[in-house]
Amino acid sequence: MSNSNIRNVTVTIIFEGAALNRDEKIGGNILSIKKLNVNGEVRSFISRPAIRHYLFQTLKRACGWKEARVTGQGQVVQFDITQDDILTSEEMDAFGYMYTLGGQTSITRKAPVGITKAVSLRPYEADLAFYANHDIVKRGQIQGLAVTPNPYNKEEHTSFYKVSFTVDATIFGKDVWIVERCEYSQDQGSLILQIETSKQVILKNVSKEEPSEENEEIYIVDGKKIRVKGFELTVDEALMKKQKDKNSDQEYLSFDQGYIQGKGKDDESTREADRNEAEQKRGKKRETKPNIKVTEFSYDEDAKTYTFLVNVSPQYDDKKKTLTIQLGVTKSIQCDKQSENEYQVKNSNNNKIIGTIKVENFRPNGPYKVTLYLNENIKNERIKQLLEAIKNGLYAQSSGEANTIVPLFLIAGAVKVPSPVFHSYIDVKKEDGQWQV
Repeated sequence: MSNSNIRNVTVTIIFEGAALNRDEKIGGNILSIKKLNVNGEVRSFISRPAIRHYLFQTLKRACGWKEARVTGQGQVVQFDITQDDILTSEEMDAFGYMYTLGGQTSITRKAPVGITKAVSLRPYEADLAFYANHDIVKRGQIQGLAVTPNPYNKEEHTSFYKVSFTVDATIFGKDVWIVERCEYSQDQGSLILQIETSKQVILKNVSKEEPSEENEEIYIVDGKKIRVKGFELTVDEALMKKQKDKNSDQEYLSFDQGYIQGKGKDDESTREADRNEAEQKRGKKRETKPNIKVTEFSYDEDAKTYTFLVNVSPQYDDKKKTLTIQLGVTKSIQCDKQSENEYQVKNSNNNKIIGTIKVENFRPNGPYKVTLYLNENIKNERIKQLLEAIKNGLYAQSSGEANTIVPLFLIAGAVKVPSPVFHSYIDVKKEDGQWQV
């Protein structure tokens, strides 16, 4: 077996620490610790999400890793793949993500970094400690306040803990998406990816005005302007309504219903509106005209306009005097086109290459397979930083208490399959008063 075939790494460490990953309160004021049964013994443990959090916080402080931006859809808070990806975000590259779309669909990236629970190697003996805020109370009493201590209890456990990490180098620095549309905008120097099926709105009584700038189109709706530059729209705020989603409390924009097509005497939308109105009179809910929902936008206070991106350029019908605007989940990636199916992504600060994008189309009009490849040197540096953070120890603090997730023992190896192969074989025992692995 040659070294070139070994692409993955597994690491198992033992550290001395405390159960700082708290669980729910019990008995009103007792802070419990997470516990499970291991071969008939109660052991405390630190959960995988907690270890992942401590590892990422360490990489933020030591190596400058940046937090990926998030978004809220309905009641789900998740990484926003329209704003970040594995090329721009070390966090999304190392720890994966799931981005939910409409219905039951989602874009999922398996985490290249696998983490087990950190389980104690000695049983929990039901230790319980009593605490109270005596110092603060004493200060209040000196100031003449009628205050008394607020006592509480905490379950405590100090032990050796074992945790394992795996690094799947074959998927580190690589991500694959299946998108519905893929188009390169020469004007913007961007690859536009339509990730989710678009919704559209049709504006009525629209006229076109001569633009003052090159590569710009101007549309007038009841005296209010919509400026179009490629996939970017700048819209007079009077044309839109800003609302809040009832589930997520997230702000979004939609077009005012008064400007949406539906009042012509002979068109089907008018007849549908009349039917809806009749149904409403009979006690049924009236349906609104098709609209879009814009969650990512900017506002210009001086110009009183909103600016946002759409997935295709708006379509103007000069005969019907309508403007069709489509919006779905769309991602724009700044890149240089190298060939018909390959694009190069550069760092905007130093112009260095950070990755490559390759596009394959299953059919002439989509869907498309889009593969993101991180620059190999950057990928290797990220893996190196990750392993060094594990070796040197993680920054961990909970309830104001610092913990020591610093390896007392570490074993690492290259493996073909990213599995924590050492984990089951490592334990501690006491011999002649000394702890031995």
